[in-house]
Amino acid sequence: IRILTAFIFIFSVFILIILVYTQCEQHRDSLQSGNGGVPLVGAFIPQCDEEGQYRPQQCHGSTGHCWCVDSRGQERAGTRTPPGAPRINCDEPVRPKTQCEQHRDSLQSGNGGVPLIGAFIPQCDEEGQYRPQQCHGSTGHCWCVDSRGQERAGTRTPPGAPRINCDEPGKTAAH
Repeated sequence: IRILTAFIFIFSVFILIILVYTQCEQHRDSLQSGNGGVPLVGAFIPQCDEEGQYRPQQCHGSTGHCWCVDSRGQERAGTRTPPGAPRINCDEPVRPKTQCEQHRDSLQSGNGGVPLIGAFIPQCDEEGQYRPQQCHGSTGHCWCVDSRGQERAGTRTPPGAPRINCDEPGKTAAH
């Protein structure tokens, strides 16, 4: 009888622990304890709020990418942002990515998630449109583009040259 009572008590405590831990907390704790109690280096660890629910925005500590999740912790499509990009308000509906954002993100994620070193990465404005002037970070060349991101003829400048005013291509930009 004592063994049965002890078993029932231990089983009840185990069930209580499972019921108290939320899905987010279980997910987080399983990754933090890792294999054999050692944390998994570089693994994404979900962030839970005070009630143990998934925080609407999750960020990967190692890569710097952030994204929005639903109540089950599943990533919401179209919400992933690269390192350094402004964070999305996960409470607002997500607008579809523009051509510029898709172009930029495809190059930043590169081959297998690794950015292509030395590749030109287009610059998009706050609305996701191509910035009128684009500059190649590795070469220092700058040029003007149209609304589709296509280079406008005769606007390319070499490194160190005064930048062109893309609203009036014959003039240099005021500093």
